[in-house]
Amino acid sequence: MAIEFSKATEEAEFYSPMADFDLDSQPVEYRRDPLTGQQTRVVAQWFPEADEADAEPDVGDGEDCFFCPEMVDEATPEYPDYVGTDRGSRGEATSFPNLFPYGTHSNVVVLTEDHFRPVGDLPADILADGLACALAYVHAAIDHDGSQFVSINMNYLPPAGSSVVHPHLQAIVDDHGTNGMRRRLDAERDYHADTGDTYWAALLDEEREGSRYVGRTGGVEWLAPFAPTAQYHVTGVPDVTGVPDPEDSVLADIAAGIENVLAFYDDRGLDAFNFALQLVRDEPASPAVVDVVARPAFEEGYVNDVFYLQALHDERVVDVPPEEYAPEVAAFF
Repeated sequence: MAIEFSKATEEAEFYSPMADFDLDSQPVEYRRDPLTGQQTRVVAQWFPEADEADAEPDVGDGEDCFFCPEMVDEATPEYPDYVGTDRGSRGEATSFPNLFPYGTHSNVVVLTEDHFRPVGDLPADILADGLACALAYVHAAIDHDGSQFVSINMNYLPPAGSSVVHPHLQAIVDDHGTNGMRRRLDAERDYHADTGDTYWAALLDEEREGSRYVGRTGGVEWLAPFAPTAQYHVTGVPDVTGVPDPEDSVLADIAAGIENVLAFYDDRGLDAFNFALQLVRDEPASPAVVDVVARPAFEEGYVNDVFYLQALHDERVVDVPPEEYAPEVAAFF
């Protein structure tokens, strides 16, 4: 079953004030994700970028932050009995239930004792400890009721949707998944049934020598998706299926790749980002997949890059095609 990279370009015409009102045009490229068919539009440059990432003046000093060490034990919830501990910990990371849960099982992992760290100062060891801390809770939840869908997620800074500046992860475990997870899983199962192979193994075979391939960190390979979900989207595919153990070495490999992507963002003056590690229990068609995307720089008057197309149409919009930015990301691997 061949993987198809389908795209088409159309021209939007107008009389431009930038060209003395001569007839002008701008290309709009339409791409379809080879697995899900989800459409992405590549349009003229609009994504706001800064000369350098510098959010520190806007993040405050941590006073009254309930994720900071002096408040976390008093201001955050404790786990129910089935987890086996009041709160989890690993290195600097501390985990506890999400006071505003997004699923049947929902927790928060505070990554650092520092109230703020620049995007270029979130090293792999801190990220790996956070992932391990999240997975300890994930396994307790699965042991409790056998939930199938798992995601470990990060919103960093307000342009990425974070309401708390202090670096933290969020895990969700339930039997519902998200729209994106279910859509991806259905397509993965169809591909596996037709070929006996996972889509992701076939995709990596197709992309390794191409312009969208980024590199490898141990047991994880990284590429820029043909139809990106958001700006500077990079995807990592670990060589594992199911839900890794908190002690699995693949967590360090995932964290190393995320650190490299964040170094690329930092180099471009971007300091806000999202990532999601998606896992499906006992599903041979669906390996672990991690997606990292950039968000607008956090500076005075920042612009959110989610608007009506994403919010109401489930449509994706980017302004740099993956073939252009993947080689730049690769320089950080």
